[in-house]
Parts: sequence; structure tokens; C-alpha cells
Amino acid sequence: MKKIFVVLLLTLTLIPAAAGRQRLPKGTTVWGQVIKDGKPAAGVVVSDGAEIATTDKKGFYYLKSAKREGSVFVSIPSGAEVDHSYGMPHFWQRLSEPAGTAERHDFALTGVNNDNYTLLAISDVHLANLFDDMYQFKEVFMPRFLEEYEKARAKGPVYCLNCGDSVYDRYWYEYGYPIECFPKTLEECKFPVAMFHVMGNHDNDGGIPREGDIDFNAAERYRRTMGPTHYSFNLGREHYVVLDNIVYLHSEGRVDTYEGITGKRDHDHYFTREQLDWLVKDLATVQDKNAPLIIAFHSPIIRYKGGLTGKPIDSRMKKEGADPGELLNEFTALLKDFPNVHFISGHSHQNMLCYGADDTSRYPYIGNIVEHNISGVCGCWWQPAAHGGLTLGPDGAPAGFEVFPVRGNDIEWYFVSTDDGASEQFRVFDMNSVRDYYRSDGAVQAMLRHYDKRTDYGAIEDNMLLINVWAWESKWKIEATENGKPLKVKHLKAENPQFTIDYHLPKASWDDNSKNRWPEKYNEPSAHAHYFWVKASSPSSTVTVTVTDSFGNQYRQIVERPKAFGKKMR
Repeated sequence: MKKIFVVLLLTLTLIPAAAGRQRLPKGTTVWGQVIKDGKPAAGVVVSDGAEIATTDKKGFYYLKSAKREGSVFVSIPSGAEVDHSYGMPHFWQRLSEPAGTAERHDFALTGVNNDNYTLLAISDVHLANLFDDMYQFKEVFMPRFLEEYEKARAKGPVYCLNCGDSVYDRYWYEYGYPIECFPKTLEECKFPVAMFHVMGNHDNDGGIPREGDIDFNAAERYRRTMGPTHYSFNLGREHYVVLDNIVYLHSEGRVDTYEGITGKRDHDHYFTREQLDWLVKDLATVQDKNAPLIIAFHSPIIRYKGGLTGKPIDSRMKKEGADPGELLNEFTALLKDFPNVHFISGHSHQNMLCYGADDTSRYPYIGNIVEHNISGVCGCWWQPAAHGGLTLGPDGAPAGFEVFPVRGNDIEWYFVSTDDGASEQFRVFDMNSVRDYYRSDGAVQAMLRHYDKRTDYGAIEDNMLLINVWAWESKWKIEATENGKPLKVKHLKAENPQFTIDYHLPKASWDDNSKNRWPEKYNEPSAHAHYFWVKASSPSSTVTVTVTDSFGNQYRQIVERPKAFGKKMR
């Protein structure tokens, strides 16, 4: 016992002595060494979210950090990885000393050939201990995720990007699931790959005092648990940047009745000046600007007006007193030297891909940008399946995630439905059966008596088919034939009848029952853009629908009619 004590004392004595021999440049407050495969790694970028340094030939970096963000991270270089603990990658470390005190933080990298890899992009998990969400996440979503993971890892390394809203701020205190619980859930699932996290609006702490820098203070528990709110890393040839475009206002006024919440939980959508200043420094370190640049954030910033593909494109950025277009132009001007830019966002719980090149009339710097606004894992907050239906999102599309196979500089993508997997990309409704359901179901009839703005499919004409192509984009094609003869396909917004009976009807008649039954908010029109109409010649003919994606992959369904309709119809 005495020998162990002596050795421990000697070790503790030598550590500060060794640190003291390191000559630090004047003003250094954060420093350390980056090791790759046991050897010093030169030329690696390290940052505190404000300042950037590059390691020298011995792998050392030195930062004159004000320590405002509270962490330091290594921008993982191409051909390298960091260890992870069940989805939590070890690329960042929490700072612990006062602002003026120098502290050391080392990083370890492992070499890997990741020129060819797969990115699994998720968003809006919204765990809250409600609506059987834990069961659905662990027993329904995770098996589908692992299925895609197993397929992908046979072709190279696999990584995950989480575009935010892992939890739900208004329920942190009421149901006991704050941000600190999410890594524990990943551990319980034995999450298999490094997950790079983006901060969402619901990842803020709605219980903070409404004083000082509310946005910064509301993110503190996230920063302590999940890591920096803005950072960068490299996978293969691609440079990734993660940003936080949620500015949490948490205005005074209506306070949720939920325990612990102190304000409205409202927010704007833009990038703070501190982030933009850091971004300029980070992008200056990118050597190959022709390689894809991928920027992830929570709230989408470019959208086709009305959701339909084509022109015009609108800016979705938002800041009180500022013009959304000017905010977008300021941000995208920073990216004009990169010819191949991809945005990946969440927040909407819907698939909406926007090609900036389709309309540069008002925003001259978006022609090089494609925004992938991906569906939410929770769909409509886990509620449709909890009510006995499918796992649907608010647009009637299934919940799921996006897969990005990357081969060098080439990026493809496809959507994976939690219910149906990657092989199915659309659902066909025989509207004769939907009409019969609407006419005969008492609950639907009661809903329609209360809601005059909702679509009454009980009055639809004969032999119509409604096709829900949930990841539709402008480069896709759709064809329909009846007995070998082409049918005319019309692209028109529509209300999804299955989502109506899986979500709106239970919410309006059950969850908000007694004196709150049939609240007016469910009388709003619910039409969305990824729907197509076909008219058949008879109620019993077989119709074949073929959808071709932007990479030439075809998905075909042979629809034998009459086809039944119901809550779990596939």
C-alpha cells in the first residue's frame, strides 16, 4: 500500500512539472497535443468555437481562448476518426479552468480509409416520456436504423448526423426527460456509430431565469452534455460544419402550464455574428473547395414557396427587424467559393428537398446549394402510432431518416421509412375505399360536422387514386398505367386521409375531449405538396405506379383494386 502511495504521489508531482516545462506562447489559455495512431499529428485544426489553431509538427496547438463557449474541439481530419461512447463522439472536451488560466486538452485520432462512407441523417427524435416514445424509439425505430447500418457498413465506415430536437423542452421538468437523458438512452440502445449532434429549439432549457443572454444561457445544459453548438469535422473528402440557427427568445408573456417553464419558448432562425465570424475562419482552413461542403443546422433556410417544387424559392430565415432575404444573402455569400454545397436540416418533420439553382432571382448565392430538409424520427411527436396507426409525420408522410452514400466526391441520398424501410417510397390510396370509410365511420362523420375546412373524401368522384410520394423532388418522375395503358398523373396538393384518422381525429375527439373536444385548431386545411392524382376507368382494374428518383432508381407498385383503407393500411 505504501509503494502504491509513493508512486501515485510521484506521478502527481511530475505532471505539473512536465506541463511547466512546455513553453506556451504568450496569451495561451488552451493548449494540447493531437495524436494519430500514437504519433503526433501535424496540420490538424483545433478550435474553441471562436479562435482556430493548427497543430505544429509535434502535434501541439495553442489557443488564446476567452473560453466563452466552454469547450475545445478537434476538427477531425480526413482519414481519421475519434472514439465514441454509444453515439457520443470524443472530439470535444469541456474547459474547466478560469478564463485567464492555461489548461491542457489532448486528443487521440485513429487512422481510417473513409473516402467511401455512409452518413445516416436523423432529426427530431423528441423523446419526452410520452406517447410510448421510448418503446417506439427502441423497439421500432432502432431496428430499422440498425438494418440500414448493417447494409452500409459492408461498404465502408458509417456515421450519424442528428439535426436536433433530441428532446422536448416543455416536458423537461414535467416528465423528467431533459437533455442529459438522451445520451443515456443511446447507451441503453447500444448505439453503434458516432453521432454528430446539432442543437434544435427544443434542446434549450425552458426553465432558465429570463435575464442576461437568454439564448446563450438556455443552451448551457446542452453544451455541457452534448458538446459545442457549432463546430466542424471532415469525413472522407467532405468538410462538415455544424451550426446553431435557433436563437432562443423565450419571451415574457404566456408561460406553459408545464412544471418549471418560465417563458414562451419562442425563437428566431438565423446565425449569430459570433458563429459567422468563426465560420469564416473555419472555411479558410478548407484546402479543396471543389469537394462537397456540408453544413448542418436545425431549421431549414431555403424552401420552395408553397412546398411545390420549382420557382420561387423563399428564405426561411427570421430575425426581428431584419429582412429574411438579406440574412440569407449574407450567409450564402460566405459559401460562394464552394461549388458543391449541401445543407442538411430538420425542424419541419417533413421531407422537402430544395435545389437552389431552380431560382436565383432574389438570392444570387444559392445556385451552388441543395438543401435536404429531412423528416423527423418521431413523425408527429410519436402520436399516430400511439393511437393505433402508422408512424406518420405532420404531412402524412412516414417518419424516418435519410441515408447519404458518399463515394469520394459523389453524394447520393434516399429516404428510409420507419414503417416500410428503404424499398418503399410511396403509398397508393384507392379513393373508392376511402370514400366508403368516410361515409360509414361515425367518428369521421362527427369530425366533418364540426370542421367545414377539412376535405370530405366522402364526396369524391369515382375511381380516383391518390399517390403519396413522401420524398418527392423536382428531378423525380412518376408514371401510372391501367392494363398497360398510360394514365394522366396530376400533381396537386392533398390532405392525407390516413393521417386524418391516425392523428387529427384522435387528437380532436379523444385527447382534447370533454369541454375541449373538437378544438378549432384542427379545422385548418391540411393539404401538402407531395401528392398525385390518377383516375382509373373502373373500380376493379389493376393500376401500376412507377416512381423514378433522381439517381435512376425505380420503385414500382402493382395496385390490385379494390384496395382496403384503414389506420394501418400500407
